Amino acid sequence: MEKSHKDYLEKTFLEELNYKIWTTKGSRFNANKRLLLISKLSNLSNSILSVYLIAIGLLSVYNIYNNQSSNENLIAYSITCLSIILLVFGQIENAKDYGAKAKEYHNCGLELSKLYNELRIFKTLNSNNSIEEIKMFTLKISDDYQRILERHENHEPIDNDLFKSKSAKYFELTLWDVFKIKVDYYFKTSFFYHLLILTPPAIILAIIFN
Repeated sequence: MEKSHKDYLEKTFLEELNYKIWTTKGSRFNANKRLLLISKLSNLSNSILSVYLIAIGLLSVYNIYNNQSSNENLIAYSITCLSIILLVFGQIENAKDYGAKAKEYHNCGLELSKLYNELRIFKTLNSNNSIEEIKMFTLKISDDYQRILERHENHEPIDNDLFKSKSAKYFELTLWDVFKIKVDYYFKTSFFYHLLILTPPAIILAIIFN
């Protein structure tokens, strides 16, 4: 019989802690990767928007469009709008400080990894330990786990969902469940930035060939 994530409910509290630390650790590392991806896409979008702004400005310099009388004002308007978008977008993205938050999640994951290793070592060598020793160790690990959680910001549900999708059979997820998680992950990380990168060229081409 294959192992299931529900198995820990039928075992000791130490087993439950093992499960919680393992899943939280994986989720925090996923949160780190998610924010690093968003930070990368944010910087890329900011740079590409700046290039678009320059490109639109050059349209009027080189007269690369039809019907000059109707397009000059449209180009000027587009430059103004894109400048405002770039300014506001840059301020909002910088305020979110993705890099610092990603580092915090990574540090949390490392702390949980250390705690998880301690627990795994104890479980491997606990055959000669008394009930009292097991109880004291369990309380210590539980307190350490709680203190780590209190020191760090919680991850997003999508980070835990992505962690589960990587062990789909263990968490009893279907292929459709995994697909939905990955689609949700894309929309919560990359979709907005891809839209931001791809939309301005369509507008520029519409101005040129109008």
